[in-house]
Amino acid sequence: MKKAVVLVILFVLISLPVSAQGFYFDIGLGFGKGWTKVEGVDMVDALNDAGAGADEIAVDIGLKAGYGPFGNIPLYVVGELAGMGHRIYDSSNYIQFSSYIIGPGVIFYPIPLIQLGLSAGYSFVSNKTDMPMTMYDSKSGFAWNVSAAVDLGRRNHGCLIGLKYFNANNTLKTSNADEKASMVSIFIKYAYRKKAPSLF
Repeated sequence: MKKAVVLVILFVLISLPVSAQGFYFDIGLGFGKGWTKVEGVDMVDALNDAGAGADEIAVDIGLKAGYGPFGNIPLYVVGELAGMGHRIYDSSNYIQFSSYIIGPGVIFYPIPLIQLGLSAGYSFVSNKTDMPMTMYDSKSGFAWNVSAAVDLGRRNHGCLIGLKYFNANNTLKTSNADEKASMVSIFIKYAYRKKAPSLF
């Protein structure tokens, strides 16, 4: 959690000097379906096979900050800090798999109403449980995501409503196990941006 707070502050500080040149910023959250596999084993299936009768919830949260558009080209270059939390639980216990991405990305508007986004970069995980077992964080990883949204707003302030796919691959500490996490979500975000003229 401390890493995430420091990175958010860093993103804001880096972005402030370019605010007069075409500052871009968005922040929001989404809900959807998540999948977490460790060494190829689906964690929801594994717990259900063990008789846990597990339920699950997946949440996506993130922000982007950057610069754009570039002249008449509706393209923005951003940095992204985002993550997904995949909680598997029953009436008495839970396991939470949280995967994060920190890295560069691009945003493109084929028309003023539609935003397309792509980001890729470094990933890490932070796993927790209230059960008597050891959960390992990651020592290295890579993540990427792609999104499409409707951008509602005529001036600099807007509301993004869209779909996102997130994927992260990490190697866990100590065990060296491979953890793969993915999520499909519906999200809503606040966006501040200078809108570029339409290409068409």
